[in-house]
Amino acid sequence: MSLYQKLLMFAKEDFEDFFDNVPLFKNQFTYSDFNKRCVNKMFYENKQDNIKTVKELKEEIPALKPMCKECAPYFLKPRNQSIKGLDVQMGRFLENILMDFMNEELNIKAIDADRSNKSYPDCMILNSNKGILAYFEVKYHNAPFINAIHITGRYCYEGSITMDFKKLIKQLEIVDSDLERPTFYLHWLDYPCLKGIFFETAHQVKETLYESGEEYDREDRKGDYLLAKKVGYTKKFYSPLLQMGTFEEFISIIKDMKHNGLEKERY
Repeated sequence: MSLYQKLLMFAKEDFEDFFDNVPLFKNQFTYSDFNKRCVNKMFYENKQDNIKTVKELKEEIPALKPMCKECAPYFLKPRNQSIKGLDVQMGRFLENILMDFMNEELNIKAIDADRSNKSYPDCMILNSNKGILAYFEVKYHNAPFINAIHITGRYCYEGSITMDFKKLIKQLEIVDSDLERPTFYLHWLDYPCLKGIFFETAHQVKETLYESGEEYDREDRKGDYLLAKKVGYTKKFYSPLLQMGTFEEFISIIKDMKHNGLEKERY
């Protein structure tokens, strides 16, 4: 059983309570043999310099074609107006789930970071003497960018890990100037096909960001405005899945840092 599957089991009742009466896609917050096969074919057996097409994957994973037929109409239909407060509430809930799992199951002390500065990473990990070991952000992605191939030239399963372009630039500047600790971005992928937690370092994000730049500027939505002032980020950047590490690898790095005090420059 993967760490991700253990996380889902750990939080099963919390998911049921939090999303009571909330419409979810039929296999959201679950993990099946189909998802395991998707992870193997889409991630482990895939290469950045020769990314598998969706057509190729449908041939390798017979159950993918019918899932795509359900996925596309569901996620093409707008499900909300990007109401910022709702997104923040759900983000906090999932951050807490992940931190509770680290604390209770993995012997890793994870807590909230400085919430007064909204550009700081949201979470941090402490070492045995309660000093800060590392910072991390949790990004939950459940909606594949169905039209990615037509807009960004990337496939939906690989090119849907959305980041806010301007917000990210601000945060990376703070990571470089103010934070003397490694910073990680944990991407919680919960697509109908590909599921799991994958990570990249702030250094990786910075390199990819300045190489790729802004990839998409979506249309404004109602939730992007508060009292006629724009508060939402519409310019988007999509992190490359196949350059990321796994949840297991992230935990291994953190435990290694706890024992050996690895330097920020390595990450």
